[in-house]
Amino acid sequence: MDELLGNETDLPITEHATDTHGATLVNFGLFDLVGKALTPRIRDLGRITMLRVDTPGATNALYPHAGPLLADRWNEDLITECYPDLLRMGGSLKFGEATASLIVGKWSAASRQNTLAAALKEWGRMRRTLHAARYLSDPVYRRKISRQLNKGESLHALRRDLHYAQQSTIVRPHFQDQPG
Repeated sequence: MDELLGNETDLPITEHATDTHGATLVNFGLFDLVGKALTPRIRDLGRITMLRVDTPGATNALYPHAGPLLADRWNEDLITECYPDLLRMGGSLKFGEATASLIVGKWSAASRQNTLAAALKEWGRMRRTLHAARYLSDPVYRRKISRQLNKGESLHALRRDLHYAQQSTIVRPHFQDQPG
């Protein structure tokens, strides 16, 4: 996230695709609070717990196929209580008063008794639920995320191959000067 927030190009970056390892509740919450979207490809999507706003019976009646996935109730009171602090945290990140790596590390390691950490994770659970619902229901959205990830993986593979062949160095500054 530090890289996205410190982006100095003219291109507006609004979304970051990642694999399952980057899809933590803290990341989901923080990305949303700074106005960005975290769009991961989540492995074992059926195993994550999604939030509901109603009773289990009412949720199952409304969403018969997705009802069992919507297992936990949304803690609206916690979010209401901590919302000003969540916005301040997002503003601190967005305007460079704190680094994302520091905040992610601190809040990921915070105890369950820390109200703000619990609120950030609850916000992240809500954002993850919305992402998962869209991911499950929209094949175009799934393909877009896969394309983004495949481009990044291809670039990483190219870099690894170039560095391996040249013993971890690029020996000439221009492509035409590179040894064949």
